[in-house]
Amino acid sequence: MTSGYFDFKRVRRRLRSPVTTGAGAVDSVDRIILRTQSDQGTGYGEIAPWPGFPTESVEQALEFLRSAQGNLPHLIAAVDASPTPLPCLSSALSSCRLWDKIATFGGSLPCAGLMTLSVMETDAKVAAGFKTLKVKISPETSEESIHGVLSRFPGRLRLDANGSLDLQTARRWTEFARAQAQVEFLEQPLPVGHPGYASLGPDKIALDESFLTPGGVDWSGTIVVKPLLAGDWDDLLAWRAAHVGSVVYSSCFETAIGRQGALWLAAQDASAGTVGFDTLGRFESDGRDRHTHGPAAGGLPSYDWAGFWHDLT
Repeated sequence: MTSGYFDFKRVRRRLRSPVTTGAGAVDSVDRIILRTQSDQGTGYGEIAPWPGFPTESVEQALEFLRSAQGNLPHLIAAVDASPTPLPCLSSALSSCRLWDKIATFGGSLPCAGLMTLSVMETDAKVAAGFKTLKVKISPETSEESIHGVLSRFPGRLRLDANGSLDLQTARRWTEFARAQAQVEFLEQPLPVGHPGYASLGPDKIALDESFLTPGGVDWSGTIVVKPLLAGDWDDLLAWRAAHVGSVVYSSCFETAIGRQGALWLAAQDASAGTVGFDTLGRFESDGRDRHTHGPAAGGLPSYDWAGFWHDLT
């Protein structure tokens, strides 16, 4: 690309209730919405790092954006030449490049319900029609509490530890997952790079934080991909075409811009299955969620994205 320019807006989103991850409690996130304009038209993307994932920070991404001074070819060249990976910025640029396809996406994918260990919330998710649920677990979570969910829910259950377990506890939860037909997988039981994954084995063990981008890890079990953290999307699609194994696509609590792009990318995978995008309505009312909540995660094929950009503050 020899011409084109870009601008961006930084926004902060405050959660109604903190989300607990292996990296601690998250009560707010910063996002950068990127707009590019070139002979290919106008494109939108979102830079959306998430705690616990080894990506660039919002501040590091801002350094690259500011140094390019609105010149799109300079920004692309700087990202390509960076000695350290910039997966969030690369993902956002991919979204901008593919936006003409993304903007018209109106398909939908089955979505897992994200929930806490609450009887009322379990019943509400069942009533809403979710066929798969995802529950965050920690070293303090009891097997009895998970049995309580399973007794009230007839569908599939995903357990996500966000890398918070030690090896002994991870082995116990692995045995639990393999003994329960309803449990689809145990996600990221150990920290990134922990040697204990070799002893746990891939059966019913999914990697999330440990994967990040193609080539990051060789794993024959389920891999969870967060499109907005996964780097260049052409590379990701090429990897998926060659990868044998289950892939689950998941949200990193993005705005409507990032969600539209991530759902489009997931839909390119004919084996995508049930995605993890039950993140709507978890922030204070800031106007940055525009899709419809529910057990199906669908795109917005006729939405005014220029208006969305204009409304951002």
